[in-house]
Formats: sequence, C-alpha cells, structure tokens
Amino acid sequence: MIEDELKMAERMRSENILKELKNDMEIKMCKRDIPKILFFSLFAVFCLLSAVAEANIVVRATVANPSQTERRKVPFKSYLPKEVKPENIVDMGDLSIAYDTKESAYYIYKDYDLAPRESILVEIEMEDVWKIPEDEITSIRTEADKVTKLLENTDYFERASYLKSSITEKLDRIERSQEVVNPNPGGYISDYRENLKLLDAVKVDLQAAKTLMTEAKQVSPMLTWKLIIAVVAFLGVLGLIFFIIWSKQIKNISNLTEDYKPERENTQPPLAEEKAEYRHPEEDKKPEISDIEQRVKDNP
Repeated sequence: MIEDELKMAERMRSENILKELKNDMEIKMCKRDIPKILFFSLFAVFCLLSAVAEANIVVRATVANPSQTERRKVPFKSYLPKEVKPENIVDMGDLSIAYDTKESAYYIYKDYDLAPRESILVEIEMEDVWKIPEDEITSIRTEADKVTKLLENTDYFERASYLKSSITEKLDRIERSQEVVNPNPGGYISDYRENLKLLDAVKVDLQAAKTLMTEAKQVSPMLTWKLIIAVVAFLGVLGLIFFIIWSKQIKNISNLTEDYKPERENTQPPLAEEKAEYRHPEEDKKPEISDIEQRVKDNP
C-alpha cells in the first residue's frame, strides 16, 4: 500500500513537472514569435512600398565619352514625354530641368566631365501618368448605363443602345491594353496615347447619348404643338371643303333661277295689263244712255 502511494505521488509530481515545462515552452515560443511578427509586418510594408515603386516609370540613358585619349565634357539633353510635368518627376538625380517653348515639352540636361572611354548611366524616375484611371472608366460605364435606361421607353432607345455598345467595346479595349504592360517605355507611352484616342471617342459617344436624352425630354411639348397644328390644319381643310361645296350649290341655284325666269315670262299672258288699260266701247256708253233716260223721266 505504501509503495502504491509513493508511486502515485511520483506520478503526480512528474505530471506537474511536465505541465510546468509545457507552460514554459509556450511562453518561450510566444517570445520567439514576436520577432517573426515584426519581420512579417516589415516585409508587408516593404512589399507595399515595392508595389508603389513599380507603379513608376524609370527611363535610363547612357552618356559616354567616345574619345580614347582625351577627357571631355559630354553634354546630355533629353526631352521628356509631353505628358510629364515637373511635379510628375520622382527622382532625377543631379540633372536639371527646363521647358522648351518650341517643342512644348520639358527636358533634362547636364554636362558630364568624363574620362576617356568613360560612360555613366542616367536614370529618371517618373510617375506613371500613362494610364487611364480605373475609376474614370467605371464612371463612364455607369453613366452610359444610366442614360440608356432613361431612354428605354422612347423612340431614341435603339440609337442609345447602339451608342452604349460602342462605348462598352472601346472601354474593354482600353482595359485589355492596360492589363498587358509593354516593357518598352516608348511602346508603353504609345499604347497610352492610343487609349486616349479611344477615350476621346467614348466621350463623344456619351455626349451624343446625353443629347438624345435632352431631345427626349423635349418630345412632349413638341408633340402637343404638333397635335394643335394638326387639328387646326384639319379644321381649316374641312372649312375650305364646305366653302367650296356651298359656293357650288349657290352657283347652281342662281343658274337655275335665271333659266326659269324667262320661261315664266313667255308662258304667262298679260291679261291684267289689257283689262286695266282698255275698256269695251259699250261699257263706256252705258253711263251716257242711263243719263238720258233719267233726264226724260225727270222732264215729262
């Protein structure tokens, strides 16, 4: 019994020791993880800064002294792309910058004192101004969808849909072009300028769609005036038709009246005029005979 109790005590002690060792190891592991956490945090920051650096464009040029025996001052002058302004230059070393009014562009320059056959590498880091922002592309897409939806129940919907399809096709071409980065700076800038032309065409199509929307808003008053003019014109034509018919009827009646009047004058005898103007001779003498008889009676 005593031996069993001793064994149990030793077993419990060993388990306690193992637990303490395990806790100590976990604490040490946590302390060891702190540098790892700091390392990964710094690495993430480094990756972020590297991504920002990769967003810039670095142009390199070599300046060399061609002489094999003489030390010379070799002038260096290079024009920057017309899209670049001084505020877009991130790093140009000890170079100077100036503006050429004839070329309408900035240029960098410096005179290098080089030994025979010596060359030097010049680097200019600039912001990537040769990329159309994704926000602008998304905004144009949203605006085109909105305009097309507003014209859905109008006569301009078919044309608006065509313009929207043209806008979508050009924007897709721009996005595809910007997804594939040209390793050559000259080609990269050339691609950007082609995309700018597409973007200008997109803006023209969008403005045309907005013009359709403006015309669609003016359709209601125009239709009202057209209806009014159509009703007035219809009433005018109808009145003219009635006037022509009435004029013809009046003319026909007058012609019939003129034809009937001479026939009536020829068929009717002038009896009334003869009776009024002429008397029978016996009727004229009757008063004279009656007068004589009356006188004879009066004087027997």
